[in-house]
Amino acid sequence: MKSFLLSVALFLGFMNMGYSQSRWMIGSSAGVGFSKTPGSDTLANQFSTRNRLGGYGNLQLSYDLNRATSLLVGVGYLNAGYKINNDTMAYNTSINKGMHYFTGSLGMALRQQFGKSNYISEKFGFSVNYELGNNTLDTMNNQETSTRFRIIQEQQKTFNALGFVGVAFGGNTEGGNRYEFHLTYYQPLSTTHNMRVQHSEFFSGEFPLTYRAGNLQIGINYYFNFGNFQKTEEYFYD
Repeated sequence: MKSFLLSVALFLGFMNMGYSQSRWMIGSSAGVGFSKTPGSDTLANQFSTRNRLGGYGNLQLSYDLNRATSLLVGVGYLNAGYKINNDTMAYNTSINKGMHYFTGSLGMALRQQFGKSNYISEKFGFSVNYELGNNTLDTMNNQETSTRFRIIQEQQKTFNALGFVGVAFGGNTEGGNRYEFHLTYYQPLSTTHNMRVQHSEFFSGEFPLTYRAGNLQIGINYYFNFGNFQKTEEYFYD
């Protein structure tokens, strides 16, 4: 019974802190992402790696430690991948591989205020990706018939840890909500896929590539202040 009462007291304290102090915010983030294989990979002369355009969407929770610092927690969806191009071909030149991830993140944001309500923010932390629906071993052809080159992909892990750093320009509304336009880069900590690119007659030519799910995201964040959800009491007199 004492444990139950303590849990209730902590919960009520949590809610009170969220409403009365207005330090808690909940919101969403959406935008586009650019991903590719690492620049350290060595490709055959007729091949090049290109940026692949994807997208993302997140639900986020923010807690303001003070006016300049916030803790961030988020979950969401990411579409990333890679694009390998054969520069000697006129048609069906690329293999464009998309990957779908469930993501979770934990980080911190630092804000420097300027003007009445605007600020610049830097954020950093860690993210985890869980890949959805891909086979352990997969083969992609540049075209189904008369295939000129192909990629044999071997998945190493479904979980992938990334560190992230970013910068945002934002502001606060009169109601205490917060909006941001941000640029964030996610740096992978390990390889998730090994690939073999096979080309030439009878696929006699081959070179290796790696993929780590690194990506650059550009988008918009919007946070609703928990204090705005509190009902105000109205009194009427005869």
